[in-house]
Amino acid sequence: MSEQVSTAVEPKVVKKTNFKVVGTYCQTMMDEREVKIPRLMEHFHTSKLHKVKNRINNPNSIGMFVDPPNWNEATEAFYWIAAVEVDSFEKIPQDMITKTIPAHKYAVLEYDPSVHDFNPYPYLFQWIKSKGYELVEGFGFEEYHPYTGTETKFTLYLPIK
Repeated sequence: MSEQVSTAVEPKVVKKTNFKVVGTYCQTMMDEREVKIPRLMEHFHTSKLHKVKNRINNPNSIGMFVDPPNWNEATEAFYWIAAVEVDSFEKIPQDMITKTIPAHKYAVLEYDPSVHDFNPYPYLFQWIKSKGYELVEGFGFEEYHPYTGTETKFTLYLPIK
């Protein structure tokens, strides 16, 4: 890691209540994620987002990974969801999916790709271990304030116990 790691905001632990999201998704392998995820995020924010009528917490949006059980990152695909938070699942566009995220405790890291020169995922994974927490497998998400493209600042949330 470079010297810029020291500019990272110290991770923290927060509790979030359950919340609902609506969005679109793609399935991808780790080696394809750098192409597929930005394409999905751009398409959602330019062509789909305006169709969501019951959005809350505007201008925030979410990018979420969902891994299959016992996921092997070298051989198995995972899902990425581009979404926004909603107050209900009424009047959802037919070409979108819904997901309720359960209440959890999260390890949280503020990340700015224009300033930080490290990968926030392994950085936060290591912090979780070093503090004696256990990662809850299966999902995590990035929250954008708002999403402006691949260099958007975000808050990374990884569920812990």
